[in-house]
Amino acid sequence: MLPNNNRGFLDSLWHRPAGRLPVSTYFGYGVGQIGGQILRDTPALILPIYMTTVLGMEAALAGLVIIIAKLWVVAADPLAGVISDRTVTRWGRRRPFILCGGLLAACCFVMLFVVPDIQTQMVLFLYMTAVYVLLNTGYSLFAVPYLTMATEMSDNPDERTTIMSFRNAALSVGLVVAGAFAPKIVAYVTQDLGASPRVGYEWMGWSLGAVIALATVWVFAGTARAAGRAVGEKSVGLLEQIRIAWANKPFVILITANIIQYISAGIGYAGGFFFMAYGLRLDFEVYHVIPVWIIIIALASIASMPLLVWAAARYGKMRVYKWCLVLYALSIQPYWFATADSLWIVWLIAAAIGLFNGGFILMSFSVLTDTVTYDRICSGISREGALSSIYSAVDKVGNAIGSALFLAVLSIIGFVESADGSFPEQTDEVRQWIMIFYIVVPALLHTGSIFILNRYHLSNEDLRVEGDQSG
Repeated sequence: MLPNNNRGFLDSLWHRPAGRLPVSTYFGYGVGQIGGQILRDTPALILPIYMTTVLGMEAALAGLVIIIAKLWVVAADPLAGVISDRTVTRWGRRRPFILCGGLLAACCFVMLFVVPDIQTQMVLFLYMTAVYVLLNTGYSLFAVPYLTMATEMSDNPDERTTIMSFRNAALSVGLVVAGAFAPKIVAYVTQDLGASPRVGYEWMGWSLGAVIALATVWVFAGTARAAGRAVGEKSVGLLEQIRIAWANKPFVILITANIIQYISAGIGYAGGFFFMAYGLRLDFEVYHVIPVWIIIIALASIASMPLLVWAAARYGKMRVYKWCLVLYALSIQPYWFATADSLWIVWLIAAAIGLFNGGFILMSFSVLTDTVTYDRICSGISREGALSSIYSAVDKVGNAIGSALFLAVLSIIGFVESADGSFPEQTDEVRQWIMIFYIVVPALLHTGSIFILNRYHLSNEDLRVEGDQSG
């Protein structure tokens, strides 16, 4: 039985209250996250193992590729926010950038995994860095306006949570494509067709690049009925965005906690293949285990969305947010007892990750829309792009720092790379450090971020009061 509020949530999708957006627009907006999730998750999950075991790149250089490309978004994301804030077109100010940026990123995604035969480490490093920087430029042009749209589509805080729940459901679908289909394609081409792992990654690049392009076109068409907002009285430059963000104390508290959470997430993404291949001693079987793991996470996340929306309305977004962080940290500790012969432990953990990871992601984005609304109420100006761009940059840079830290640790502890797609034997010390960095460090970072979130006090009632006073 669903809670009464849950049934009300589902009923509202069929019987639309006055003034609410059509469900088709929710879907149109949400589908865009499939492409966005591939751009975010596939490189985060697969690029480290690809560069170190297929391209033969040194772990430290591989980490440098990631950190350089992601540091670039510190400039690219705010720039995308400024440009889209100031743009006026017949298609709105966000949608043209979503279209152009998504298609650019799709092309670069293919180039990232269809790599010329480069023999020297430095030339390979320069190629991968250049392509990944260009990919992240397209991703910024896509992601910042896309994220900003959610704050402009509705003035109702609860409807914004519903909009974000569709995005989160699509996020889970994107997670399956990015994390489950991608390694399965590699495994199919390598084991069933007898090609090399390098060719398998090329097939994966072409396939997922096409999905990114399709999702980009879909969100552009599917959000045509979303009203959006007119350009505000003022537009802001790059430096002004920092002042805007700093003046919005709830926003500052949120992104400070988020960067810690995203560093943790970056470690989790970069370390997934290494943990299962070496910590669980799965070797090439990891290409079959990771997809199942990802699918369980995604299904649990999708199934939990109505419950999480109900819980946020019943107990408050921030309380649900904090509990999800704590329970996520606790739920991954049984990894210590998992082995190649007890994968049922991994499957149970995956279900818990789907619930609690999906929960704190949903709450984080929903709280973000509240901080952006708070800025609009207090200033009387639509500056969604400025704040959303900073949030987006924090997401990407935090993940990059986490990935780079994990790869740096691999380099320090003596990880052995390969260039033929194999999994070279590692020492017991290397395996132990992979386990520690993958299980313990993310748990400490997630729970530690709660001390920062305890300073956040903005509520739906505060937004209504501020709105009444400004009106």
